[in-house]
Amino acid sequence: MNRKQITFWLFLFLLFPTATFAQQATRMDIQVLESKITNLETIVREMDKRLTNQISELDKRLTAQIQAVQTTMAEMDKRMTTQINVLFWAIGALVAVVLAVIALPQLLGYFQEKRARADFQKEIDGLKQRLEQQQQEIESLKSRRLAMPS
Repeated sequence: MNRKQITFWLFLFLLFPTATFAQQATRMDIQVLESKITNLETIVREMDKRLTNQISELDKRLTAQIQAVQTTMAEMDKRMTTQINVLFWAIGALVAVVLAVIALPQLLGYFQEKRARADFQKEIDGLKQRLEQQQQEIESLKSRRLAMPS
């Protein structure tokens, strides 16, 4: 067989099944198709209902989980705020201690110096009084000596 014959027989073989199935649809065929479509519609509706129920359940669970996460985050925020406040107070106390350590010796030195000045002033005043007394005694001795010639 040559190529033309093979092509002809192949074409005829492929054309035959389409010609036999290309008949008009009967009323019975249409009813069968309608029943299948109706059956498919009910199956699709049931699937839609199930999917809708599953989606609503998932939505409820997801909403509950989101609320739980939000609650947890709010609690963590409160704890973090408390810890930050404690940290600020601790830093303030540490700064106060450092300032006290720096300023306390200077204040003590100032008060000791002030007290030493006051003590020195008292001592100077006492020495001035003694000097005045001794000058008075010297003056009185000189006047006695002048009064009593020897």
